[in-house]
Amino acid sequence: MKYLVWLQAVLRAGSNKALPILSHFGTAKAVYNARNTALRQMNILSDGEMDRAENLSIAFAENVLSLCKKNGIKIVCYYDDNYPNALRNIVNPPLVLYIKGELPDFNTEPSVCIVGPRKVTEFGKKSAYSLAARLSKSGIIVISGGAKGADTAAHVGALKVNGKTVAILPCGIMNDYLKDNARLRELIAKKGCLISEYTPNFPVTKASFRVRNRLLAALGDTTIIVEAAEKSGALITAGYACEYGRELFVIPGNPTMPEYKGSNALLRDGVHPLLDAGDIFREYISVYGDKIDIEKAYKKEKSETEPVKSKKAQKIQKNLPSGLSKTAQMLYNSLNKQKFSADDLLGFKISDDELIAAITELEMEHLIKACAGGFYEKIEL
Repeated sequence: MKYLVWLQAVLRAGSNKALPILSHFGTAKAVYNARNTALRQMNILSDGEMDRAENLSIAFAENVLSLCKKNGIKIVCYYDDNYPNALRNIVNPPLVLYIKGELPDFNTEPSVCIVGPRKVTEFGKKSAYSLAARLSKSGIIVISGGAKGADTAAHVGALKVNGKTVAILPCGIMNDYLKDNARLRELIAKKGCLISEYTPNFPVTKASFRVRNRLLAALGDTTIIVEAAEKSGALITAGYACEYGRELFVIPGNPTMPEYKGSNALLRDGVHPLLDAGDIFREYISVYGDKIDIEKAYKKEKSETEPVKSKKAQKIQKNLPSGLSKTAQMLYNSLNKQKFSADDLLGFKISDDELIAAITELEMEHLIKACAGGFYEKIEL
């Protein structure tokens, strides 16, 4: 394992040279042992890659393994049985995946990738949220990128119905990526998993988003574009989905709005329009008929239909959005000051998971907003 970690660090994420090199030398350990002679003679590495091969010692990989063990990060290698077959079949598969949480069985379970911009419209956010909840309730794994906006909406939609959701990160799992989403990542790690091909502390780079997007498209049986402007990163994911032969759906948007210029262009080019979750179910039912429960997807839970009993509670809650969980309602109605931290809510008799989910849900519904220093501000109705 440590030699695969070393080789991936040498080549960097997204390289298409790993498999040819391994095919030539047989094992990653053999590559390491040949790094000063035969590897150079192979004449496949750039100067930068060759420099890392000659100067990066195996101690680097050993330190990575130690750090992962200390922080509960699992490593799945290309040769492991639980490595996703969908990644084996692309030209530049990761040699190792770093996992926080439980890796779903992508080889047998249905999955969908939902992506869109950080600065998503209200319609796009609601679409990602409700669609993810519906699909997740049926048993489909919801994949997204862990960012603000559309990604957050998709993850929270899945989490709200206790579904499986996976965030694929453009950096190391321990990197302080998007501090505002730190609690959401914690919850995803508990209820699903975080995936990265970068060593735990690797920083975000401009190139790492494009590199990461290929994994989003590869792991999803289907990719859904919530909305995309003309130069949106979601279009890169769409391109990979087409390259990999995955189904691609786009939610149609107002043709006069720039936020939909890129996604509507995909529709013009013949991509499937997504009008409701049924369009996805029709694609999945023939392949995953025994894995998805469409009836459950449309069944309303008791909490969604249960009437408010007391007039006092009715008065307090009448302006809250429909579908807001009871925990989120309770937290909002109990906030007695405008600015607060998550620690101020620890007195409530709910688990950390429920607290994180409720805070995220309230953010989604614009009932609170994140402020500097880990604080939140209550938004009065």
